Amino acid sequence: MLLEARHLRYSYRSDCVVQDFSLTLRPGDFTVLLGPNGSGKSTVLRLLAGYLPTQQGEVSLDGRVLSRLSHRERARLIAVMPQNHVPTLDFTVEDIVMLGRNSRLPRLAPPGPADWAAVHSALDRLGLRHLSGRSCRRLSGGERQRVSLAAVLAQEAQILLLDEPCSALDPANSLAVMELLSTLPGSPAILLISHDLTSAVRYARQVILLHEGRTIASGPPESALSHENILSAYHCASELLRDSQGNLCLSLRSAP
Repeated sequence: MLLEARHLRYSYRSDCVVQDFSLTLRPGDFTVLLGPNGSGKSTVLRLLAGYLPTQQGEVSLDGRVLSRLSHRERARLIAVMPQNHVPTLDFTVEDIVMLGRNSRLPRLAPPGPADWAAVHSALDRLGLRHLSGRSCRRLSGGERQRVSLAAVLAQEAQILLLDEPCSALDPANSLAVMELLSTLPGSPAILLISHDLTSAVRYARQVILLHEGRTIASGPPESALSHENILSAYHCASELLRDSQGNLCLSLRSAP
């Protein structure tokens, strides 16, 4: 499944927030979309998901224009975790994760064995099985965020669009989620929005760096996250290093 965006432009009234954005997302890709606050990241994700109509340019799935697909068909192919979208209904954790199966269930049909297997697998992957019967209203913010991600995984879509899925997580859970996403079976294509440059350097196969709605760098972390690019986008100094195991690391400091 190939997701392509070509020359997207989007404005809220007279404020242009996305300018000439293009992307190709293939199976197995793990792309992290970076940029300072207000750079257009969430708008890009909503355009790619079909939540916003394109004003200029086109989004396609395997050559089919995204806007021409039904909502149900899009949901079978693309799983989306919007920013700050955490469960607030008085449902159990298991019920919320089962909602991720809606696009795969015949209308009004109860879940079958494959649906329960997908739900339980997602709960296990996120370390939530022991909370499956608890009301989502009794969870912490980080637990609710992991429940939302479990629902996305239970959807078993070929493309995952995730807007800051680790923003409410402690460092250990954040690392665990990034490790999980980078090793998911089935090779889904992943686009993840983040403000964590160090995780992007460690886990992303490709990064896209936005600034004021424009792509200023795109490619492997070691080339896209150069000192010059980070200085341009974030106005801070940086240095790419390798640890004792040869893993790429990023050091940040205030610009002089």
